[in-house]
Amino acid sequence: MIQLHIESKKNPEIYRKLLLPKNSSFSMLDEIILLSFDLDGSDYFNFEIVKKDGRESKEKICFLPKNVTDLDTDEELVDEWLRKPGDEAIAHVIDNNESFTIRLESIEDLPKNPETPICIAGAGNIHTGKMDTINLEEINELIWEVEEADSLLENLEPDYLSLLEITNELKKLKPWQYFRDDEVVVIHFEDVDYKVLVSVMGASGEEFGLMIFDMELGYNSLTKILYEKNLSSEFSYSLNALTVNFVDREELDPADYQLIKDCGLLYRGKKNWIQFRSYLEGTHPERPNYLEVKLLIDVVSRMINITEARKDGWEYPQLAAHQYPTFKVQMDGELQEIYILQINIPTPTYDCYEEISMFEVTKYKKKPKSALQLEYDLFYMPFGVESEETNRTVYPISCMLVERGSNLVIEHEMLSMPKTPPMAQGVLWTFLQGLEVRPSKIFVSKELRPMLQPLAKIVGMKLVESELPCIREVREFLKTVPMNLFGE
Repeated sequence: MIQLHIESKKNPEIYRKLLLPKNSSFSMLDEIILLSFDLDGSDYFNFEIVKKDGRESKEKICFLPKNVTDLDTDEELVDEWLRKPGDEAIAHVIDNNESFTIRLESIEDLPKNPETPICIAGAGNIHTGKMDTINLEEINELIWEVEEADSLLENLEPDYLSLLEITNELKKLKPWQYFRDDEVVVIHFEDVDYKVLVSVMGASGEEFGLMIFDMELGYNSLTKILYEKNLSSEFSYSLNALTVNFVDREELDPADYQLIKDCGLLYRGKKNWIQFRSYLEGTHPERPNYLEVKLLIDVVSRMINITEARKDGWEYPQLAAHQYPTFKVQMDGELQEIYILQINIPTPTYDCYEEISMFEVTKYKKKPKSALQLEYDLFYMPFGVESEETNRTVYPISCMLVERGSNLVIEHEMLSMPKTPPMAQGVLWTFLQGLEVRPSKIFVSKELRPMLQPLAKIVGMKLVESELPCIREVREFLKTVPMNLFGE
């Protein structure tokens, strides 16, 4: 078992001691921290190794948990990085100012269940800051329930037959004849207080079906579709959504066609064949899993009801931006009256996620200042990387620093993880530390500039928003390079 001491960085008196089985992944650690500190299940962490083998780590390696995306770094093992007592990692709650220090206390054969994580000690309430006595039995019951549920779900087969049958009923109604693409509706499942946003595709006569967005994880994807002009072809790499598509026979993947045949079904005609996809940022779209299929059955069923209501005379209201008509599904399954949901979009705030000492800042500022102008960006590569640790194909992130004018690539790194502010800052700081001089300006995209500004303020670098013409030209060149060269 691995014994970890996990404490709040704000108030170290609030802590938990955990026993994890050997070969525990960072995704498991993420889940256990949420449960043991009674944190919101929608939160998730960036794990950054800060001490390894008894020494300060210079690798600045971050790991994202499984509930964000199924990437190969999800299943990195804790005991492969925290190996000696005293080794540490920092867990940053994404989009939150909460952080935890994780310190390895021991790795040994303890007389405990070797398969189940256990909380063996702790103190304090992370929400109130008070030093309340914690209920170890209650925490461990939550951990065991989640472990049992996860094990059960891995062995359940999705009910694709029911999903195909009910989706075919929706197809007969042709909802795209009654809804425009921008007439998004919200379905609110009252029993679990869960909301999804649904857009009907097909009014333009091109692609037919539904796009379903989780309120928390997917709303950013939806807003880009609704409010941004000229979306790039790379948008799908960062999409978080479930889709129901009605396509031609030749558009089906062989596996999709086989699924339809295995269910004893057959369709004829144009745009009549049914296909489902789960999009998760940074990964190749895959067929939905058990829980996603369950959700799709509920959503498609409600869209049948909503389409019939539209046919019977319900009109889509005139609404302001980020307002949506919401259909509430009551406990008995019936649709309740409609209400208008207003989604408030807060201005994102970012911290400096890098642990930068005054010594490092002083050392950097002692470098000669030059006229060097650089462009910096992160973007998904247009090819997938298979991984033994996940059942999804990963689109790697290319991190690039290019000299403006000459198009010379100064630094380049590829990572199999989605874009996050901590990762964007960490890679840039590593690149800058490797330079012999300080650049006069660093040109970055509109997306990255606010993420990087806290770092820029600390180390004294000038950021300029740009369309990044040099990086764009390098990227065009990369499209002509055989993909197998990147793996060498």
